[in-house]
Amino acid sequence: MHELCMRCESCGREYPPGRTASRCDSCGASLEVMFDYPKLRKVLTLEKLRARSFSHARYRELYPSRDLVSLGEGGTPLIRSRNLEGELGLGFELWFKCESQNPTGSFKDRGSSVEIARSLEYFESHRRTRRRVVVASTGNMGASLSAYSALAGLECHVFTPSDARPVKLRQILAYGARLHEVPGDYTRAASLAEKACKEYGLYLLGDYLFRREGTKSVGLEIADQLPGVDYVFCPVGNGTLISATWKAFREWKALGFSRGLPRMAGIQASGISPVTRAFKAGRPIKPVKGKTIATAIECGSPLDGPRALAAMRESGGFSEAVPDRDILKARELLARREGLFAEPAGAVALAGLIKARKQTPRGLRVVCLVTGHGLKAPHTPITGSIHKLRGEASLKGIFG
Repeated sequence: MHELCMRCESCGREYPPGRTASRCDSCGASLEVMFDYPKLRKVLTLEKLRARSFSHARYRELYPSRDLVSLGEGGTPLIRSRNLEGELGLGFELWFKCESQNPTGSFKDRGSSVEIARSLEYFESHRRTRRRVVVASTGNMGASLSAYSALAGLECHVFTPSDARPVKLRQILAYGARLHEVPGDYTRAASLAEKACKEYGLYLLGDYLFRREGTKSVGLEIADQLPGVDYVFCPVGNGTLISATWKAFREWKALGFSRGLPRMAGIQASGISPVTRAFKAGRPIKPVKGKTIATAIECGSPLDGPRALAAMRESGGFSEAVPDRDILKARELLARREGLFAEPAGAVALAGLIKARKQTPRGLRVVCLVTGHGLKAPHTPITGSIHKLRGEASLKGIFG
């Protein structure tokens, strides 16, 4: 592995690579995995990377794990808009990164591959015979970690808020995880998961530094697939996806594979948008309460919120919030005009792009992340009706 250390984003204190805790002992801020990029430049070339199969594992030197736990995640298609680009009069190339094609239906599988691998390394080094992991999730992460835990032979406990989607809970249960419903929101579920970790010795999973390292492969793939991309639109909940994607582009440049960097656009739902509010006000993030139909990004106190702000500010990007009605409209457009069926959170990036399209310069290359499959949200509103046939005579009324 090519890890140098784990560095505190706030005070700069450094820790050895083998550390498990994701927060700084001195100030409590989140840690970042640092790699030896000069050394990597000597051993890793673009030609060497592209000689490998196109998947999450292609970029294995950039993960803090010896052996990935894999279900074939990553390698998702980047598809250029066939219809919306022209119909919306965008004046720039519009591409969709289709993360719904990951094994459990969302981008979360990228982070799970690395996180579960690290948990196995921890259990082995500490000679743990009872291997239990715990995570707080609104659904997608819980489903993903349940699947990867099943593959790795781990006992997985998932804490979900009371408004989590039933279909996602069924997916979690299908993988054999133990599901615990929390009376409250995601923040409350995360608090109880951390408590279980500290008091009962479970290994804590979630939007922490190792998941961020796995999640960044979505950015590595975009940089690999579409050199010179100008903007990347990301949905923002906990802030892990956009901050990981931004780190990926910076690493791609540090390795000498590109000269420039894209601008990052972070999109939230208006009903609960602490990051967007902070970005526009030029202040730190303040926790908020709220609701959105895009429950996968319903997070009022985002763990990686400061990193999300940094990604947008450092890249020269921006943040925007969109109401639920715009999210559902974008979801409908994705399905009916591009053939991409997304859950509401998966359509948030497009909703934000539509709102901000006039401030996005013409002639650019723009990517929207479609983060989760529509089958994960079967009870959200979809327009249309079912016509009941009463035999062959009904055909004339339809087609005649």
